[in-house]
Amino acid sequence: MWWKVLISLAAGGLTSVIAEVASSETKWQIGVGIFVAGCILVLQLLGDLINQVRDFKAVLPEHNAQTQETVVRSFARISEATKFYSEMEQLPSDGVAALATSAAEVSSKGPDIMRRFAEELVRRLAVDMEALKSGSVDCVGENHDWLLTLTNCATDSIDTTSTLSLVDRDFWNSGPADRYLQAQREAIARGVTVRRLFLVDDPADLNDDLRQLGEEQRALGVETRVLIRTRLPRSVRRGLVDEFIVFDKATCYEIEQDQLHVNTSTRVRAHEDYVRPRIQRFAELWDVGVPTQTIGTPTGEPGAVGA
Repeated sequence: MWWKVLISLAAGGLTSVIAEVASSETKWQIGVGIFVAGCILVLQLLGDLINQVRDFKAVLPEHNAQTQETVVRSFARISEATKFYSEMEQLPSDGVAALATSAAEVSSKGPDIMRRFAEELVRRLAVDMEALKSGSVDCVGENHDWLLTLTNCATDSIDTTSTLSLVDRDFWNSGPADRYLQAQREAIARGVTVRRLFLVDDPADLNDDLRQLGEEQRALGVETRVLIRTRLPRSVRRGLVDEFIVFDKATCYEIEQDQLHVNTSTRVRAHEDYVRPRIQRFAELWDVGVPTQTIGTPTGEPGAVGA
């Protein structure tokens, strides 16, 4: 190693002499000499490194193929870890860090059932994230957590249709409904426009209970209208007349029901070709609905809705 340094210094000294002959500016002589000496030294070290790597690759297949494979796997893991870290930097650092820390602590502490429970929660989250990569996610039954989370994430608008069967009426007197309306109230406070269109099948449903429900929600800042699905104008009779919620005109939340009005599944879709028709459909239905506060007045008579 020492002889390489001597060669580099000698080359640098020779360069300084040449520089002195070629120029009278002394401050450039030393600089050029040091630069050239450094370049020669670096090139020598790089050459040695290349030779060592070549020798190492030549020896490994003959004496220790397993060691070579281990080295290759190690570099692959380093590459994967680097990619993973780069992707994690794009996510909220507090949430990702808290998830990783909490999951690790639960796995190392507490009873086995809590560890298995935590692992199942993480697995479900991973499954949902994998599904969301394609712009959609589904789950069995009604998922109130998704509904509240989307409401909390909305920044522009929430357009929702709500049927008013006997089952649906009971919902508005439940705890989940209270939390949902509170989340909408908070969304309205931060500038989100919330519109709810009540869908009824029977003109008899246009009663004081519905008017009072509309008044309660308007007091929170929700715009409310109602229409009778069986009396839609011919111009808007064709098309979807079921429940759906569009958040920020970009994501649709829907609940699938069976013939007994039991909620069987929840789906969230962000595909533009799926969401756009629902945006248009809501606009059509909203235009033919009447404000809930007009129920019982001449302009809110059953015959006037969808006439």
